Amino acid sequence: MGKARGRENPYPPHAPLRQTPPMPTTHPWRLFDRLAPVYDTVLPFFAAAGREFMAVLDPSPKTRFLDLGCGLGALTGPALDRGCEVTAVDAAPAMVAGLAAAHPAARALVGDAQALDLPEKSFDLVGAAFVVHLLPEPARAVAEAHRVLAPGGRFAMSGHAPVTTEAPGNLAHEMDALFGEFAEYLPPEGGMGAPVDPVDALTTAGFTGVTSTAVDFTVAVPDGDALWRWCLGHGYRAFIDDLPKSRQREFGERMRALHRPGAVIRRGLAVVTGKR
Repeated sequence: MGKARGRENPYPPHAPLRQTPPMPTTHPWRLFDRLAPVYDTVLPFFAAAGREFMAVLDPSPKTRFLDLGCGLGALTGPALDRGCEVTAVDAAPAMVAGLAAAHPAARALVGDAQALDLPEKSFDLVGAAFVVHLLPEPARAVAEAHRVLAPGGRFAMSGHAPVTTEAPGNLAHEMDALFGEFAEYLPPEGGMGAPVDPVDALTTAGFTGVTSTAVDFTVAVPDGDALWRWCLGHGYRAFIDDLPKSRQREFGERMRALHRPGAVIRRGLAVVTGKR
């Protein structure tokens, strides 16, 4: 994703939904709350990434797992399939409601990853996929993950990685170039998120044995309209909304035009883990 002015533009019955403490007005949850009805419905991008993420962690049954920034359950679903006892937290109430409906076996809570209303040493594994870099204070979220882990527990967050094996028809590089080109039209602090070095973040928070495992995942792109609707349905939307109206139209036209027969999006994902 392109950068501009220091910003980077790159989801037993559940407990009653609650929101403590109140979310700050600048928190990105507001965008994701609005996008919840369409998030990951056009292309199952985050679901595909979540399966690979959890395959790296490979938790045992009965693992007490916290899905941090859970969205609609890209990690929760695979964790439940492995027999984990899942607590899922997101700041966007609509996302939590959607996850609770799709995964009633999870305990679904509205909350801020930077200030969790959860007891110390209460989880064996915490996962945060595609969320830490979006937060206003990412270091606080990593510190909170450390706090709620039992001794010997593991934390894992996602990071960027080059693909290990390319795929024919991969649009990812052309998309990145297009975002980079249009980033110059963003206002100061436009878009959403800021670069975070996962290895440094975990080390600073006190995690030990920090390692990074690279995996690939792929989703098919049926046509240009689907590609554009997918861009409008997740965090890329912040970038698009911050473009001038005339540039939004041009950006959408050029994004649609990237499509070709057999097109896919293939991305590399770094799963960075550390132990408390």
